[in-house]
Amino acid sequence: MPNVSMSMSDAELLKFAIENGMLDTALVRDKIEMQKREELLGKHKYDIWQGTNGKWYTYLPDEEKGRKLLKKATREAIEDAVIKYWQIASDDPTVKEIFYMWIREKLEYEEIAKNTYDRYETDFIRFFSNDFGKMRIKKVTREDLEIFIKTTIRDKQLTAKAYAGLRTLLLGIFKYAKKCQYTDLSISLFFSDLSLSKKIFKRNIRCDEKEVFTEAEIEKLIFQIKWNESIRTLGVLLAIQTGLRPGELSALKPIDIHLKERCIHVQRSEIKYKDTEGKNVIEVRDYPKSDAGDRYLILTDDALLTAKKLLQINAFGEYLFQDEHTHLRISENGFNHKLSRLCAAANIPVRTMHKLRKTYGTRLIDADVDDSVIKDQMGHADIKTTRQYYYYSNKGAEEKLKQLNKACIG
Repeated sequence: MPNVSMSMSDAELLKFAIENGMLDTALVRDKIEMQKREELLGKHKYDIWQGTNGKWYTYLPDEEKGRKLLKKATREAIEDAVIKYWQIASDDPTVKEIFYMWIREKLEYEEIAKNTYDRYETDFIRFFSNDFGKMRIKKVTREDLEIFIKTTIRDKQLTAKAYAGLRTLLLGIFKYAKKCQYTDLSISLFFSDLSLSKKIFKRNIRCDEKEVFTEAEIEKLIFQIKWNESIRTLGVLLAIQTGLRPGELSALKPIDIHLKERCIHVQRSEIKYKDTEGKNVIEVRDYPKSDAGDRYLILTDDALLTAKKLLQINAFGEYLFQDEHTHLRISENGFNHKLSRLCAAANIPVRTMHKLRKTYGTRLIDADVDDSVIKDQMGHADIKTTRQYYYYSNKGAEEKLKQLNKACIG
């Protein structure tokens, strides 16, 4: 007989074996069940032990207390209880469990940095402190979502900006849940249908005096800096002249300063996050805060002079701003402390380094600088960001009256 070579798929082989009694299906089923059992027991992080009374004990996770003690007469009974718990958790996790699955995956694939992970976690604790985080994802309805959102906005007194943070978390949680087939709810469709009145949001009373430095105050600050030039005070001056983010300023290196081209290459930033032990970590990462942040910032005549002075002080250190004695990098907090002392010396209200950045954005807009230039200097992807969040009137009362009199003749 001719030698005929035939190939069969795994499915065909399995079917042939079953039909011809070559496979014990009951044994296969038992092995599959045993494997599933072992997988679920493998998820259990607590020990299982036998007490002196002969009973068996372990802990199960608990949303309120963290864990709760479980007692059974036999080891098999306690393993069955553990398996039942993890079966439910695996098939129908809670909103909180999905949240951590989502952000851990994003961190693993470096879609977010550790400081963003920490911010998401802080926001989750803030927004989901009620029973919604404990709900099983499959039971969450569109009505549940709407009630949760409106109740949270009301009870937490959320501004429109704070609500955007809540929305980000809900989008991430439910898109991840749908991807893993834990829910059929389309969160994108839900938000497209959701109607929220502007009146529902808390409105921050805008006080320009707290958000920016007036022109007179900037002059007083510069006067104090001129009288006490140092690596720190010149750093504050450079922030006044360039609008650099405090974290960008702190992360600058001498190689980032291009005097001939009259620009600074902004390509890294200081970040803060918590390590695995919950301790605060401050370090420099080789990327700016936003996608639009990697930029070449143009130096004005005054800023160019400041940059030259800084290079004369420290042209060969790893970082442009290093303590004169310890040679350690000066952090964002270090500049904030120096600015506070300068404000006190100038007898003006104390504000943060970020307020200098808002002042810079305001001055550019008031000077009618082209939107494209403002956007690039600020490191914003859209000029709307600058105009909405970085523009405040920094004119004194006399200047405001002068402008009004000029505009309202007759």
